[in-house]
Amino acid sequence: MTVHPSLQPAIDAWTHSIEAISELVNPLVEGEWNRATECPGWSVRDVVSHVIGFECEMLGDPRPIHSLPRDLYHVNSEFARYVEVQVDVRRCHTAPEMTSELEYTIIRRSRQLRNEKRDPETLVRSPVGEVTLSRALTTRALDVWVHEQDLRRALDQPGNLDSPGAHITRDVLLKGLPGVVAQRAKAPANAAVVFDVTGPLE
Repeated sequence: MTVHPSLQPAIDAWTHSIEAISELVNPLVEGEWNRATECPGWSVRDVVSHVIGFECEMLGDPRPIHSLPRDLYHVNSEFARYVEVQVDVRRCHTAPEMTSELEYTIIRRSRQLRNEKRDPETLVRSPVGEVTLSRALTTRALDVWVHEQDLRRALDQPGNLDSPGAHITRDVLLKGLPGVVAQRAKAPANAAVVFDVTGPLE
């Protein structure tokens, strides 16, 4: 039995984006890892730490035992606190430590995904609770592509705006827009909302 065909697009998108991240950060010198990104409070190192941390959790690794400083202004919810542990624990890591851990995590996670035989509807543990395997893999593909773009903007290296991860991200966002417009934005009945998106992926 092989990977279920419906899971392969998310796996391929994840692979494309995480390998792009590895290529982006491998040549960075120590100081470039401290460059700020658009993610509040996060540097390039922090974004990569977040990606590594979530993939380690998907692998089933135990979470680090780590106390966060109390002065992190961007940590303003329990979920943000949960996410920040994997980031803060790596803030003292050097560039070689970061790249080697990223590469090792990619190897381990890629092997896990190649050997994935479960049904897409199987419930799995994720950082946001139990979700279907299909949703977990789609979310990881989206998250890794979004953070690839965070890194690209911080490092002034644009690209991959029409990659497999971009396609998955677009589709997930489009699926969620009706709920956002109708429920959260409280658009009146019979209202029409147009989103005109231009660029490599319209």
